[in-house]
Amino acid sequence: MVRDDAPWLPARPGAGRRADAPEVGAAQPVSLPSGSRTSPAVPHEEAPRRRRRTTASSSSHLRSAYLALALATAAVLVVGVSVVPRYGSGPASGTPVADELRRLPTDAAWTLDLAGLLAPDVPPGCVHVWPSAAVDGLVAVGTSVDLETDDAASSTGCRRAAVSGNTSRVALVEVGTGRVRWVHDLAADVPDADALAIPATQVVPAAGRVLVQVQTSGGAAQVALDIDGGDSQEVARGRRDLPAVSVAAVGRLQLRAVGGTDDASRRFSLVDAGDLTEPVWQGRADVGTTPLLLESGVVVEADGRSSFVDGRTGAARPLERGRGRGTTLETAAVGPAGDGSLYVVERTGRSRPTVSAVDPLGDRRWTTPVEAGALDVTDRCVLALSPDASSVTCLDRGDGRVLWSRDLGGPARVVPVPGQSRDDVWVVAQRGDGPELAALDVSDGSRRVALPLGPSDEVVAASRTVVYVETDDSVTSPDAVSAYDASSGRRLWTSTSTGRVAFWGGALVVVDDSAAASRLVDRTRVGSTS
Repeated sequence: MVRDDAPWLPARPGAGRRADAPEVGAAQPVSLPSGSRTSPAVPHEEAPRRRRRTTASSSSHLRSAYLALALATAAVLVVGVSVVPRYGSGPASGTPVADELRRLPTDAAWTLDLAGLLAPDVPPGCVHVWPSAAVDGLVAVGTSVDLETDDAASSTGCRRAAVSGNTSRVALVEVGTGRVRWVHDLAADVPDADALAIPATQVVPAAGRVLVQVQTSGGAAQVALDIDGGDSQEVARGRRDLPAVSVAAVGRLQLRAVGGTDDASRRFSLVDAGDLTEPVWQGRADVGTTPLLLESGVVVEADGRSSFVDGRTGAARPLERGRGRGTTLETAAVGPAGDGSLYVVERTGRSRPTVSAVDPLGDRRWTTPVEAGALDVTDRCVLALSPDASSVTCLDRGDGRVLWSRDLGGPARVVPVPGQSRDDVWVVAQRGDGPELAALDVSDGSRRVALPLGPSDEVVAASRTVVYVETDDSVTSPDAVSAYDASSGRRLWTSTSTGRVAFWGGALVVVDDSAAASRLVDRTRVGSTS
């Protein structure tokens, strides 16, 4: 249901420009100085002499005016070039487009009463909302009963609701419009679900499903719902005598560790979201290693050999071609959509590590010796983070050439930011006075912008000209989102709310204390970089 009385964040005092205030750079009225009226006519006989003097004076003044104008123009050009903001181009492939909110958003595009929609018999103040990550503009929302309330009366009501209330409903929301595609009650699928447990939801458009994991009296259970209508398609329950622990989930693939309390006795299984009960692959990994889950499959070290298991077929192909004896695979990454290569970091004995691009047949397209402890692949290059995480090197995806290297000044990590420009590489580096967020130009590694982060700050989204940082410090202050100019690092605005503020994909959403969710927008934009 959509509510019209949408709550929104109060506008920051003085944030808007007065309607009657002139635009920056607009022409201003000029007043003539006192006594500047036209002088009375002079006697005729003195006109020639005075005319000559006036002509010479005017010529001199004209030359001075031209000179001053030329100097001013040159100054404007020099200064203008130096202050022109540098922004990246469009978003990187596979990332959502984030709203361009250069002013504090004060309006609600839509509002949903999630408490009434998902838990109508639970007091709204007791309902905790758990949204999934947004995929293709869709967010799955579940709820649980929150016992951590401020007043005793509400706490008592919440405890009663935890026993008798129903929080087993799940909704699929279209973030752009606020339309609720469907609501499904899991009570018939998992009647023994725990009302206090946190439901974990995942939208998997590639499999046509929404996955919901809940805790039951018999252990964890996963329910697969149809993405179009919300109908239950499959229920997968874990065995109490052989519990499975989810290790990772990427796209439509899940990696689970099955049974055992140590590496020697554990088995791993690869599960596709399209069939939760029949694993695509099962096997063991060498002691001290954990299979590396990627979007297209999993890399496994077994019996000292590396293999890549295809996530569609379960077929394993060795990654041994072109490798010397005693070579170990340290980490791997996949490229953007359409890139079938696997990018790996390998080491042979005590030699220097290498980065290689491995084609679907297991052959190496290129190998480059470079110190690398982690990889991240972008549209433009393969980013190799040094083992101590203090520097990053950009390798050409096509042939492995080193395009540039950059010292990051301290331990750092590459941060993929939803909505980021394809021209940006965002990194978070640890400085002496705290973490710093910086955008590197992917063409040459130059640092385009940097801004300090607090200990509870996390970069959550970026548009072409704005980067958004979320502060989650529920102990001392409410959640907040701050917007910074992506060229200068200047803070544009900060919003605070008594509810939870977060990005659902590229949209800024606040969920208030009564479990009502609102998408915040700016309807007063006057320019893309204003």
